[in-house]
Amino acid sequence: MIGFVRDVDIVIKRFMLHPHEAIHFSDLAWRLLGRYIANNKSVEELELDGSGIADQNMALLFEELTFSTSLKELDMRNNHTFGNAELGVDIRTMIPFLENYPDLCQIFFNNNHFNSECFELLVSALRIKGVKNLHLQNCNITNISALETYTIPNLYTLNLDQNNIGMEGCITLSNLLQREGSSLTHLLLADTGIGDEEVELLANSLEDNTKLKELNLEGNYKITVKGRRALLKLLVDISSIETTYNSNCTLTSCYLDQILTNKFQEMKLNNDVRLWIKHACLDNNRDSTDSHDARRNKVIQYQFNSQNRKKVCELQGVEYLDSNVFADIEPVLLPKILASIGREHGQSELYTALINTAPDLMSFIDRKAMIKDQMARNLAKATTLKQQADALIRQASVIDAENDLLSSRLTLIDLGDMKRSAVGG
Repeated sequence: MIGFVRDVDIVIKRFMLHPHEAIHFSDLAWRLLGRYIANNKSVEELELDGSGIADQNMALLFEELTFSTSLKELDMRNNHTFGNAELGVDIRTMIPFLENYPDLCQIFFNNNHFNSECFELLVSALRIKGVKNLHLQNCNITNISALETYTIPNLYTLNLDQNNIGMEGCITLSNLLQREGSSLTHLLLADTGIGDEEVELLANSLEDNTKLKELNLEGNYKITVKGRRALLKLLVDISSIETTYNSNCTLTSCYLDQILTNKFQEMKLNNDVRLWIKHACLDNNRDSTDSHDARRNKVIQYQFNSQNRKKVCELQGVEYLDSNVFADIEPVLLPKILASIGREHGQSELYTALINTAPDLMSFIDRKAMIKDQMARNLAKATTLKQQADALIRQASVIDAENDLLSSRLTLIDLGDMKRSAVGG
């Protein structure tokens, strides 16, 4: 394999050294490997997983790799034969390479000889570089406060699985997640000694975070329903329409263990909360292209669906009331909202909404104004009718006068007829 990478005209994007090959390497072989990779401008990935590299070999290899310009990925996992747990000698041999290599994007370590001091040395060396993915699984790290001192500006993935970082580590991560310009999108914290208080701290730090998409908390068996509720509230705060709308719409994956215990009610509650966290993350993922759509759909799914609202209220310990969801809605918006309910959840849910909304609809009406308005309309109508009545009375008087005149004429006619009849007789 070294022969291939030695030829600068051969394109090898990924160089992987198998353990059965590395076991026969001399000091010179390690030095030549570094030199050949540095000279071959096509090598982007160097995989030394389980190669058995030791401290002295590290120094030889990375002294030559310092001149490389093409490497983007470095995999040093499962090399438990190197590393001084007290001094971090192995990492120090890498520092010149890390400090002078701007294009390295991905680094993998999985070594229980790695420690907190090694972590600080590594973070310090990467503080102004382009590394995007840093995987440090099972590295015996207990202190990550170096992330407070040194900023890795383009860090997308931080994998700290199987490192006991505890509360102090979560405080550091919470500050990192709230930092303006944070680029972290994937945070892997499986089996890191985290409990409810740490989860609540992380959930609070994610309220205004619009970057983090994945949070892995598997293997942290101290997390109970209290911590899970904090995560569910982060994703769907059911307290009101406004809080639901403003809930986190960025987190699309949140991994928690399924609880198995002989305490049925406790197990069911924990797993129910876990299931609804998963649903909320899936909703975020579905609407991830548009924040406004995600927020609007979250309100439709969790506030304007009585069954969902009732269940999430129960899981979050919020009092469930059928009608209170409409109390703060402007009346002009209700037709559109009710149309959305019918469209998204069907006619039965629309009927439920209408029944529960009736008292609220009445509460939107200014009854005094309504009564005064009706009185004004009645007065106007009465005035009109009175005017019409006065006109009719006047007309009736004219007609009565005309009838009186006609009656007088009839009387005169009758008198004349009587006189003529007397003369003739």
